[in-house]
Amino acid sequence: MQQPSGSAGPADAKDFLDQLYLRRDEYLERDRFATIGEATQFFTKVVGVTFDGRQDVIGGLTDDADIELRRDSGNAFDPNAIGVYYGALHLGYLRREIAQRIAPNMDAGAKYLAAIGSLTGGGTRSLGVNLYVRRERERRVRNAPLGKSAVSADAVLHELLGDAPLRPAQRAVLDRVEAGRNTLAVLGTGRGKSLCFQFPAAVGALERGLKTVVLYPLRALANDQYAALVRRLEPLGIRVLRANGAIDADERADLMDALATGAWDIICSTPEFFGYHLDRFATDVSRPRLIVVDETHHVFESKHRPAYGRIGAEISKLGSPQVLALTATASDDAFARIVEALGINAWVIDPTVRANLSVIDARGTANKFAYIAARVAGSGKSIVYCNSRSEATKIAEKLRATIGEVAFYHAGVPTAERNLIEGMFRNGVLRVVVATSAFGEGIDLPDVRNIFLYHLNFDVTEFNQQAGRAGRDGARAEIHLLFGDKDRRINDYILERAAPTSYTLRLLYLEMKKLATAGTLRLPYSEIAAILDMDKVDGLTVSAAVRIFEEVGLVKAGIDDDGRFVMFLPARNKVDLTQSTRYVEGVAERESFARFCGLVLNAQADVLENVINRPIYPASIPLTQ
Repeated sequence: MQQPSGSAGPADAKDFLDQLYLRRDEYLERDRFATIGEATQFFTKVVGVTFDGRQDVIGGLTDDADIELRRDSGNAFDPNAIGVYYGALHLGYLRREIAQRIAPNMDAGAKYLAAIGSLTGGGTRSLGVNLYVRRERERRVRNAPLGKSAVSADAVLHELLGDAPLRPAQRAVLDRVEAGRNTLAVLGTGRGKSLCFQFPAAVGALERGLKTVVLYPLRALANDQYAALVRRLEPLGIRVLRANGAIDADERADLMDALATGAWDIICSTPEFFGYHLDRFATDVSRPRLIVVDETHHVFESKHRPAYGRIGAEISKLGSPQVLALTATASDDAFARIVEALGINAWVIDPTVRANLSVIDARGTANKFAYIAARVAGSGKSIVYCNSRSEATKIAEKLRATIGEVAFYHAGVPTAERNLIEGMFRNGVLRVVVATSAFGEGIDLPDVRNIFLYHLNFDVTEFNQQAGRAGRDGARAEIHLLFGDKDRRINDYILERAAPTSYTLRLLYLEMKKLATAGTLRLPYSEIAAILDMDKVDGLTVSAAVRIFEEVGLVKAGIDDDGRFVMFLPARNKVDLTQSTRYVEGVAERESFARFCGLVLNAQADVLENVINRPIYPASIPLTQ
C-alpha cells in the first residue's frame, strides 16, 4: 500500500484511501495470524520438516539448540519465506501465514530470535519442532545503570504529551506523587488523568527500576490502555504487560514468567486478577512500588464490585506501596470512603467545567446514516464510534461516497496504516474517521467538532472517554447520541457470548462432555458451537468457557501433536465459579452494563451533558491538600 505521510496532500490521501478500502475485507478477517506481525512473541510449529533429510537433523537436536530465522526472499514458491536453521543445517520454514506478516518487518530491519519450545514425535510419528519466537526490540534503558537512564524525564513527557504544556492540575498531581504521597486526583473527562500515572510510572522504571500496577474496572479498558502504553512507552524501553482473565495461554505464560523473574515495569490489570494472584506480586522481584487505582469511585460502590472493596487490604499485604487514585466522580460519601480505604493523604481536584460541549439527543434515530451525513458535510473534524468493525467499515464506505475524505479504523487495520490515519486526521487531510473504541485511546486530538455515538457503549467510562474527545481545544463541539433500546439487546448478546452466564456454562460443560471420546474432546471451538447449536453460543463463548473450566479445575486444555484438545478431569462434587478470574470479570462487566443502561437510556440530555463535561466532588473541602 502506498503510504503517505501525515502531511500528505489530497492526491496521496486518495491513493491511500483507495488501497485501504480495497483491503477492507482482509482487515475484517479474524484469523489467528491477523496481528502476529505486531506481536512481541509467539509459538509456532516448523513446517516442511519431513523433506530433504531434515528428520535426521531434527533427531539430533536438543532443547537448548541455537536456532536462527533467515529470510529467503528468493524462494521460488513464496517471496515471504523464512527459513529455520540450526547452524548451517536447514530444519524447515515458518508457516506461510506467519511469514507473510513478519517478513516485511524483517526486511525493514526487525530481528526475530527463536528457541526450541519442544521437540515432538518419534516412533512411528514424524519428528517435529515447536518454536518460541520473540521479536527483539531496542532496549537502551536495560543496558544503562539504574539512575543513569539513556531516556530523560523530559523525553518521556514529550512522548506522552507532545508539545502541549502540563495543565496546572496535572502538575499538582505529579508534584504530590513525586513527593511520595498517597494521592487522589479528581479530574473530569479529557483533563489528562492518564498522564498523571503514565509519567511517574515510566520515569520510575527508567531511573530506579520501580514497578507500577494499574487497576482498571473492565478488561476492555485495560486492553485499550495497554495498547496505548505499548505504543508510547515500549520504544523507550518500558516493559508493559496486561493481566486479566481473557488473555490467551501464551500471553498468560509470558506474564507469569515476568512476574516470577521481575521482568516487567507496568502491568495493566483488573482488580480481580490482581487479587487472585496477589502472592505473585508480593515477591521481592515483583513487588510494585506504585499502585494506580483508575475509576476509583468503585471503591465506594464496592457492593457492585467487591474486588474494588478489597484493594485497600491487598495493598497493605504488599507492604503499603504508594497509591495514586484517579476518578472523575467523587461525591462526599465516595470521597470519604476512598480516602479511608486507600490511605490517601493528598488530593487534587480540578473543578474545570467543559462548557464548550453540548449533548445532542438523537437517541433512537431511525436513519442514523442520514443523520450523520447531513452533519459532517460541512467543515470540521468528526469521529463516528461503532461497536462493530464491519459496521464501521460499511458506514465509512458510504460516507466516503458522499463527502470524500473518510477512513475506517479498527484493531484489524495494521499498525502502520492506523498511524497514518491518525496523522492524516490530525493534520486535516481526513475530516471523518469511523472507528471502534480502538481509535482515540492515548491520542489527544484537540479540534474534533463532532462525536457520533452510533452504538451503545458498554459502560460509563467508555461513554465518557469517547464523548470527551470532542472539543479539547475549548471551542464549541457536539456529542450526538444515536443509540437506543435496540442497541442494548445487541450489547447483551455480545456480552453473553464473551462472558457466559453460570447457566450457559453449566449447559456447555454437560454438552461438551457428551461430545468427548474417552474423556477428551478434539474439535475446533467454532465447530463445537455449531454442533451444539445453543442460544448465544459461538466459538468465542466456547473458548471463554474452556478457560473458566480450566481455572476451576474441570478440564485441562492444550495443543499436542494431534492439535487442540480439551481433557475432562475427574468430576468434583461442587465447583465454585467465583474462583475463576474470567468468570468474575464477566459478571462485573454484565452488572456494569446494566447499571450504565439505567442511566444512559433514561436520563435527560442535560444530565448526560453534566456527566461528560464536569467532575463530581465534595463542595466542603479544599481543592488541594
